[in-house]
Amino acid sequence: RAYKQSCGLSLSYMQVHMQVHMHVHTRAYKQSRHYHQQEDTRRKQTLHSSIMTTLRQFAMEDLLKFNNINLDVLTETYNMGFYMSYMAQWPESFMVAEAPNGALMGYVLGKAEGDDKLWHGHVSAVTVAPTYRRLGLAKTLMDSFESVCVDTYNAYFVDLFVRASNGLAQNMYEKFGYSTYRRVLGYYAGECPEDALDMRKALPRDRDKESVIPLDHPVYPGDLEW
Repeated sequence: RAYKQSCGLSLSYMQVHMQVHMHVHTRAYKQSRHYHQQEDTRRKQTLHSSIMTTLRQFAMEDLLKFNNINLDVLTETYNMGFYMSYMAQWPESFMVAEAPNGALMGYVLGKAEGDDKLWHGHVSAVTVAPTYRRLGLAKTLMDSFESVCVDTYNAYFVDLFVRASNGLAQNMYEKFGYSTYRRVLGYYAGECPEDALDMRKALPRDRDKESVIPLDHPVYPGDLEW
């Protein structure tokens, strides 16, 4: 009986010891994780404050230097002729963010199109290299394009297309003041076609914000005006 009691006490002691040990390690893990999250935030804040970002027009030689931005699964890419056509037709709407060391941080690619009250700026692409994300560069690039749409194009609104499955991008654009105008069925072609959301933001010229009143039905790519 004494042996059994001794074994029972030893087992209870081991259980308590293991629980305390696990609690201490769990708390230490959480504290370590929180510490690393704080350090990551501090690092990004320091990086942001130390980088003097230069915004300028995209140049021909940049086509040889923007792989760090384009070689990313989240970035829609195009052939060289596509980028060159934008440089030729809408150079003021093709802006790049450049770091002090000459590295390209991100770019926005846009154009002007439409007639009458449908005259607008269109964002064909906006993307930031993974190294420079979460620094507010996407907002800076979008702001620069919107300024061109107001000051140079005198447009009524800005629009863009985003994959219906890309909730992160949709949330980002909503924070920038965009809202869903309509759904375009099968806009993204491929083995598994995907719908797009046409998101818009009214500019000062559209005082009544008529351009962003949501359409009450989806459309097909062939129904798009441009």
